[in-house]
Amino acid sequence: MFLKLNKWAHRHSDKFPEFISKIFLLQDYQFELRVADLDDIKHLIAIEEAVYLGQAPWTTDDFYNEIIRYDVRLYLIIKKNQQVIGFVGAAYQRPTQDIHITNIAILPIWQNKGLGTILLHEIIKVAKRMHVQTLSLEARKSNNLAVALYERLGFKKVGIKSRYYLDNREDAISMEKKVEYPKSRH
Repeated sequence: MFLKLNKWAHRHSDKFPEFISKIFLLQDYQFELRVADLDDIKHLIAIEEAVYLGQAPWTTDDFYNEIIRYDVRLYLIIKKNQQVIGFVGAAYQRPTQDIHITNIAILPIWQNKGLGTILLHEIIKVAKRMHVQTLSLEARKSNNLAVALYERLGFKKVGIKSRYYLDNREDAISMEKKVEYPKSRH
């Protein structure tokens, strides 16, 4: 019994594991993927302004309060030639063993090139390292491209949050992905 409890405790972390920066190639372009720091906040705001037609949904304080909680928040950025071009944010919710994707955005000129998929795959890898049960997120009901991406990655629609978005009171589609692990042979 103690051995099983010990194994469980090692698998279920109280915080995000260390993320090692990496360089990757996509369509003959080289990108850097790393953890965001406080100096990146201005770039995250600029990306949101570009994506949301000049109106960033999150403030500098919102991002600051997320990034400083590095134990239960993980923000990854993608850089090309020293320019931040995309990011994803995730929140670890220990009581429910869920990683909630709080935010994802890619500069419009870099959208539909696979960068969002790469960011989400990295969060899925982290979820598996932490042995969480689920990943969750919300998407605007009108954002068919995002919903299709999430469905391709195994997220399922689990509900609607009525009038969720503050800017236009649009409904959100709640989505969830069960994290799959190989069956144990014991």
